[in-house]
Amino acid sequence: MTGVSFVVTIYNKARFLPAVLGAIFGQEGDFAREYIFIDDGSRDDSVAVMERLCAGRPNVRIIRQANAGPAKATNAAVKVANHPWLKIVDGDDVLAPDATKVLLAAAQDAGARFVLGRNVPFTDPDHVVFPAASGAATARPYDLLSDCLRNVPCNLSPTLIDRALYWEVGGCDERVFIQDFSLLLRLSWRAQPILLDRAVSASSDLPGSRLTDNQRLMLGETSKAIVYFLAETTALPWRLRRTATERAFGRAWKWQHRRCGAGILSRWFWLYALAKLGPPWLAAPFLASTLDAFAAPRGTR
Repeated sequence: MTGVSFVVTIYNKARFLPAVLGAIFGQEGDFAREYIFIDDGSRDDSVAVMERLCAGRPNVRIIRQANAGPAKATNAAVKVANHPWLKIVDGDDVLAPDATKVLLAAAQDAGARFVLGRNVPFTDPDHVVFPAASGAATARPYDLLSDCLRNVPCNLSPTLIDRALYWEVGGCDERVFIQDFSLLLRLSWRAQPILLDRAVSASSDLPGSRLTDNQRLMLGETSKAIVYFLAETTALPWRLRRTATERAFGRAWKWQHRRCGAGILSRWFWLYALAKLGPPWLAAPFLASTLDAFAAPRGTR
């Protein structure tokens, strides 16, 4: 029998915690388990709700820290994990009842160290419905790295990760505020995942409930993760490097054009054109400048 460490980072998620923790505690399957909840300086009553929901349950650890961001919080929680598998869940995401069981089975059948399923939206945390499963879930190798270099295809909630692999790739990049994208890049470079054709998690689609609602932050953090990943992954094939570079400059140009009124005479357009039409090495020295596109205007925070 194997074991799974459930890791949940929480920041002001009190309204979601009954559904999130209820789904985690109710996971089906015959495997050892532990629960690590880390509160990243919440200013609501998340800690009180967690303590109430966890009261009397074995193998639960609640960690509190000053607000440092989800990347640092995730690494801090994984440092105290003991089981060979990590089931990392966002503080407002709900797992399907059989999520961990089917991900474990897929990993073991394929001999994989990294598995992910599908994620679906929900609008009511008290009534999360997953699509009915028809027959056995199918699994296939997934080129997650290519998808990550183009966009952000998923978060960590539908994944199952070998704990040793997590540290082999360096964990979440703590230079980046957001936890999932930098880790997905690092993992998918080192180990091709198995994709399970089954909805295993659900994310809130309520306006204002997620960090993804802050597009400036999310786009800037995505580009930052790409900048660091390209710098540390020197063996990345030129084809993939070109894709990542072009997409980073494209995000900067589109944000500046659509949100800030930049035109074709701006540096953002010409840098994008350089990245799209020229060789990767020509645009590479300017890659870090894409982060300037998402800097908050003076006088704002």
